[in-house]
Amino acid sequence: MTADSSEAVPPKKPFLLKNIFLFSRLLVVIAIVVLLLASIVVIVTGFLQLLEIIRVLLHEGIHLEETGTFLAVSVTEIIDLYLIGLVLIIFAFGLYQLFINPDINVPAWMETTSLDELKVRLLIVVAVILAVMFLGYAASPRDGIFIAGVGIAIAAVMIAVGYILRIAVGSHYEKKRLEMQGAHQEKQG
Repeated sequence: MTADSSEAVPPKKPFLLKNIFLFSRLLVVIAIVVLLLASIVVIVTGFLQLLEIIRVLLHEGIHLEETGTFLAVSVTEIIDLYLIGLVLIIFAFGLYQLFINPDINVPAWMETTSLDELKVRLLIVVAVILAVMFLGYAASPRDGIFIAGVGIAIAAVMIAVGYILRIAVGSHYEKKRLEMQGAHQEKQG
């Protein structure tokens, strides 16, 4: 054996851990792309529903008794679709900011510093979606007992969501208050 071959080979770096980390980032990138594609689909669907409403109004006319209710419910559902599409975009940017590049330039209201912030945004949208769903049921010609049951179920879910939001937002503000208080004490000390 020569002196060169007897030298110690340096230990390999944790190759598996590095690959797992890279693979997880790839999964996040895939999730971001899927969220952006889903937002496009949802927003385009809202636009197509608006075109359908216009077609129905032009074909059926606007003199029907139910036109006002039809328009109110339909337009609210379209707004709901746009809201869902925009939330998907906000989630995509939030994931990008959390896992890929935290220094991305976004407006202050879109800044995401934790997964909890994304969860709170999702819960708010769920509450709005439930309210829109109930509006659709209430405006439809269904049995009053059915509508009352749906209303009670949706109200129960919205109360739970509101409670969770209150706790989440309250703890977020308490954490910020304590951080500011600590920073203020450091300046004085």
